[in-house]
Amino acid sequence: MHAAVLRYFEAVAEEGSIRRASERLHISPSAVDRQILKLEDFFGTPLFERRPNGMRLTDAGELVLRHSRETLHDFARLRGDIDKLRGVVSGEVTITTLDSLTVHFLPETVARFIALHPAVQIRVMASDPVETMHSVAQGHADLGLTFSPTRRRGITVLEDMPCPMCAIMAPDHELAARASVTLDECSAYPLMYQDHSASMQPFFGDEMDAFKSAHKPVAISNTLTVLKCLLLRGLGIAFYTRLGFAEELNSGSLVAVPLEEGRLSALRLCLIGPSERMPTVAAKAMAGHLQQALARFTSGLDRDRVR
Repeated sequence: MHAAVLRYFEAVAEEGSIRRASERLHISPSAVDRQILKLEDFFGTPLFERRPNGMRLTDAGELVLRHSRETLHDFARLRGDIDKLRGVVSGEVTITTLDSLTVHFLPETVARFIALHPAVQIRVMASDPVETMHSVAQGHADLGLTFSPTRRRGITVLEDMPCPMCAIMAPDHELAARASVTLDECSAYPLMYQDHSASMQPFFGDEMDAFKSAHKPVAISNTLTVLKCLLLRGLGIAFYTRLGFAEELNSGSLVAVPLEEGRLSALRLCLIGPSERMPTVAAKAMAGHLQQALARFTSGLDRDRVR
């Protein structure tokens, strides 16, 4: 089918490699290569530059990729609409999200959704907030969970709720009983930082970047899991929202003390979708499911807040 050829092309464009595309598609590299060569023969021009370090789209290839994404999305939406006539929600939904939401919130939420709609395939990808916005705007993801964006080109905000930044620490820490703290007050203690691939300045302002530049941490990691283990051992303070610590805050094994800095205390969590294309039936269903789950989750965090 035409759709199958476009999927091969899109996979090579996104992976930058026929081998990686073949692994993603679970077919042989030679089969993928044949389809790409057929497309190039049909259009009479190269769609990729073959380089030693991979495949790069030509200008013509960029046009084909745009058509491919639009066509595959419209086909998926059509198939979902037809299945809906039979009373079945089907299709694929890709969610790109903050790392902290993969710890508790999304596994529970996705499990409930799959129980309701077993014909839907869910793909969850952890990413930094900037990349999450780009993924949704560019059509790589159907939905995103990120901090409130300052620029909203290509995306629409479906849900928006308070999500203040806190100093996370062990309950016996000297600052644990405080109602709030400043970054300067935290600087007197061992610090641990999340290592982000992109600057958080669009969301946090200059305060956090400047603070991290001025104060050397005892540990850095790009995963919440590692820093959470260190926090539970009482080795210092880390700066997060409450999102990734629901169980620990509920049990009292960790404490979240709100930060007083204006931009950080006013941080908001957003569920976003694309503004320039119609969602599929499955994406609509997941968006509604996420909105309800977020309301329950954040109200639960407020009830279980421990200082």
